[in-house]
Amino acid sequence: MLTATQPQGPVSPHPVDQRPILVAIRGPLTLNPPLEWAARRARSADLPLTLVHAVPAADSVPAGTRYADVVAAGRRMLQDEAARWRTRFPTLRVGTYLHCGDVVHALLGLSADASLLVVGEDRVNTLTGPFQGCVALQMVLGSLAPVLIIPIGHRDGGDKNGTAHGHVVVGIDGSAESFSALTRAAAEAHGSGAALRVIAAVKPGPKASESLTISPPRVLRAIHAAYPSMGVSWIVDVLRPPARALVRHSRDADLLVIGRHGRGAGPGAGVGSVTHTLLLRPPCLTLVIGLPEPESALDSQCGTEVAGDGVHGPPLVLG
Repeated sequence: MLTATQPQGPVSPHPVDQRPILVAIRGPLTLNPPLEWAARRARSADLPLTLVHAVPAADSVPAGTRYADVVAAGRRMLQDEAARWRTRFPTLRVGTYLHCGDVVHALLGLSADASLLVVGEDRVNTLTGPFQGCVALQMVLGSLAPVLIIPIGHRDGGDKNGTAHGHVVVGIDGSAESFSALTRAAAEAHGSGAALRVIAAVKPGPKASESLTISPPRVLRAIHAAYPSMGVSWIVDVLRPPARALVRHSRDADLLVIGRHGRGAGPGAGVGSVTHTLLLRPPCLTLVIGLPEPESALDSQCGTEVAGDGVHGPPLVLG
């Protein structure tokens, strides 16, 4: 393990995504961990929160049902929930969106204009395995925004900007999406006052330590240039398969950040095998990054800082 802890210093500015956080609600539930987390995060980050609710399509309601009543009931529920959260968090900006049809389609359609989409972990049938049509998996496959999965049983312990003052873990394998995940993980760790734990996930084997074309000094220099005060740990796990390694090193973490698929994915790949395994039983709050994060003001600085290392893969940029 290679660790770098840097003294306090200035942090370069980076753009803040002001698009709303999306979360779906089924009804006025007393306990709704995804909604609780999303509301706290939106308040602390001063972002809008959009509550999404879906009512059945007109052709799927029972015969004799007045469809206008179905729509009106859904609208009232959304308005009541929005009012409840505005009362609880007076500074929170809450919007609503009512969809007639499948809530998955609504969330995916809205994701292009969202900064984050928050969903709960897919429930597993203990007899037959995961249910078909898992919502979290569908979100990760199709969302144009990063997707945060709340594990079953998660309880938000307070206003921590989405994470606690502990560790944020990120898995990297040299792919473009894993570097994008590293960018986001560093920002999340900095924003919450947490340390960053970088896990170089490689397949076990005789030459496992040589199979990852990532330079630790290069990564650490880029992180330090962006966030001089943040503690960073670099771990190369050659004893476990990548999915098990990430589970092992994120059991005590506040957030795990991963790419949608890794270096071994073929053209048109959806979710990689490692990400799919982690989605079935996320070890902690898990953030999945798909498309590259928006370009930051630190790109040119870090690109210059790490140039010339002869490292394979895309330029490493943080911010």
